[in-house]
Amino acid sequence: MNDMDDMIKMLADAPEEQRQQMLTQRLKMIAGQPEEQRVKSLAGLITAVTSLKEKKMKQFIATRTKILMGLSPEEKDAIILGRMKAGKMVGEKIHMVDMKTTLETAQQMGEDKLTMLTNLMKKIAEKNGLPAPNFGR
Repeated sequence: MNDMDDMIKMLADAPEEQRQQMLTQRLKMIAGQPEEQRVKSLAGLITAVTSLKEKKMKQFIATRTKILMGLSPEEKDAIILGRMKAGKMVGEKIHMVDMKTTLETAQQMGEDKLTMLTNLMKKIAEKNGLPAPNFGR
């Protein structure tokens, strides 16, 4: 286990309010990192989260998605771009589990949130010359 795995496991076991507070700080910190470091940080986060048991993983991703929706536009763009690039590093299976769960969570928050998130992902991909995300929908 590495530090990221330990942190994710600790956050997954924490009460929702504490998880939200600590994960908000972490995501804001990651958003401010240089791109290469941000991509590595997000790849580690995704790998650690998808290694959790399914119920804990879904809770964690739900918290992360809620936080993402509340970040500033610059932070949101930085996290989404880093997440797209990190998806290539973690392998297709891990990438798809994380992406599918994120989209399911956004949909549970409301169709408007899902549409906002998917449109933002498409816009960021296009702006940065990345392939359009496959939302499997």
